Formats: sequence, C-alpha cells, structure tokens
Amino acid sequence: MHTTMHLIVVVSGSVPDLGMREAERVLGCDVERVGRRVGLIELEGARLRSALAKLYECVYIQEILLGKAWTDHPRPEASFYYELGCSSEWSEVIGKTFAISVRKIGGFPSTPSTELIASVAKAVHSACNGQCNVNLTNPDVHIRLICASDAAVIGIQMLRPRGDRFRLRSNKFKVFKHPASLTPEDARLLVNLAGDPELLLDPFCGTGTVLAEAALKGIEAVGLDVSTEAARGCWSNMKLFSVDALCSVIVGDARRPPFRQESFDAISTDPPYGRLATTRGAGVQTLQKCLLSLSSSIVKRSGFTVFMRPKEYSSQLHFDGLGIVEEYSVYVHGGLTRVVCLLSKH
Repeated sequence: MHTTMHLIVVVSGSVPDLGMREAERVLGCDVERVGRRVGLIELEGARLRSALAKLYECVYIQEILLGKAWTDHPRPEASFYYELGCSSEWSEVIGKTFAISVRKIGGFPSTPSTELIASVAKAVHSACNGQCNVNLTNPDVHIRLICASDAAVIGIQMLRPRGDRFRLRSNKFKVFKHPASLTPEDARLLVNLAGDPELLLDPFCGTGTVLAEAALKGIEAVGLDVSTEAARGCWSNMKLFSVDALCSVIVGDARRPPFRQESFDAISTDPPYGRLATTRGAGVQTLQKCLLSLSSSIVKRSGFTVFMRPKEYSSQLHFDGLGIVEEYSVYVHGGLTRVVCLLSKH
C-alpha cells in the first residue's frame, strides 16, 4: 500500500508563476495553486526523499512543508486557525515535543502572531489528546503556519533552503570569468526548466555556468562557443568545479552547429546581448533566430528549449511551428527586464 503525502511549497514573490513552473518541471508533476505563492503537490510517500532533494535545488522555492491543513479562503480571527489545525491528524507529533512559528505574507492577518501560534498549538495538543509538549528551544517537530490573504497552510517544516547555496560557483570564484556571465541561480533555473534531460546543450556556453549547474544535477552537458579562448576558459572552470567528467566543450559557431538532427534532449542557454556581451558581429536578433533554428533541428521531439532574452525583443521573435511557448518576465534592474522562454516541441 502506498501512502499519499502532500507537500506545500512557498515560492518567491518576484515571479510566483515561474517558481511554480520550476517546481513542476523538476518533479514532473502538476502543482496545485492554493494561493499566489503557495502550491500543493501530491505524491507517494516513497517519493518524499527524492522530491525534497529536487525541490531543494529550485531557485524560487523558499519553504517546503509536509502539508497538514490548508485553505484558499482564510479569515483573520485566531479561532479560524484553531479550527484549521483541528481539521487534520497530527500523528507525527504524538509523544514528541513541538514548536510553532508563523509567517505572514503581505502582512495578513493583522492578528498578532502570538495569538495565531497559541491557537494552532492548542489545536495540535487537542488532536494528540495531550500526548505532546511545547519545546521552544529544541523541539522534535517544527510546525509552520503560513498566512496570506489568498491562502493559509499549516504543516511540518521539511526544508527552508539557504538563499546563498549556489554562490560558491559565482563569477567571483571562477578561474575564467566574464562580467556578462549568468549567475549560478539563473543558470540553475534554466537547467531546472529543461526538466530531466539526459543530454543538454548550451550553444553559447561562455564561462560554463549552465554546464556546471547541469552536471551537478547529473546531466551530461555539451557546451559550444565560437571563441577558442572562451572554450578553454570554460573547460578550466569545469575542472575547478569537478564536473568535467560530465561535460564536453566544443569550439564552434551556433549558426553552423556540428551536431546531428535531434541529437539533444534539451537546450538551456543565455544568448549574448547587451554592452558586455560579445556577439562577433552577429546581431542579437540573428543569434536568437539561430537559437530557434537549433531548437527545431537538433532537439528531440519531446525536448525543451529554455533561454533568456531582453524584454525589448519580445515583439521581434516568431515561434511559429515550435509548439508550446511559455514566457515569464523577470525584472533585473531599471534598464533590464529579462524574459525566460520555455519552448516545447509537442
């Protein structure tokens, strides 16, 4: 018999739809929207460990809970959260100690956090018939209440990923670096959105940030760059991060790719653009059209192409014949908004 479990994911408020999509792509299943920033995932208990490992590597996920109770119609009064806590069984807490913390998204509700915590604690204690105790310093179980105007969830906190977990692979630590290089967070997002490919291509690999993030997920990755200097520097970075066993770097022009038809499962890349990027005389639109051509030729029919582009080029690209197109705008700074594009061929 398989036990069904529910995971609650809380994503960043910057682009919540992209955060939900990232979780869906890494797990290969749907995420039900409980609220704008709160998603619900149903899975078999046997998949819990692997699901947590995959979600931990998601850039936009802020918290993961084992869901116990949830609603998309929250109310502000403390009694509501007592009722919500009583609506679930708490077998994980019986005979153990627990502590409760609360997070208010958007300041909802205005009810003091201490009252909310007391209400949930009373509900848990009642559901366990008094066979549990509060321990604020070293609890066995950490119960988390997430409140927003469009959702309220109570669960056992499983993970709260560190925001700096990718930073040791940033430009600062590379042997070969370039000011226009992707951050490891952006590169990991592009890789995560590609799903679970066996062989991935970055046709504009530069310093190799995408290749490193792919290889660290166990994906075999191939990088292509028109610059011999960049290809050599990229390979130095792969050795530095100890991922060279899963990577190959080739000197070549993406406009004349040295690959067979449908030879890759996915493409994840950041085509060059802007003042700091080198395009070797090719216009930005030319390179992006080149990428779309690559997508239609060397990616397998079930594959995905994921890339970023400046928002200003949105009306100048045509995706005809490339299947389903998803686009997510990500604000970077006053002069730049990137669009994350996800193309599927089916």
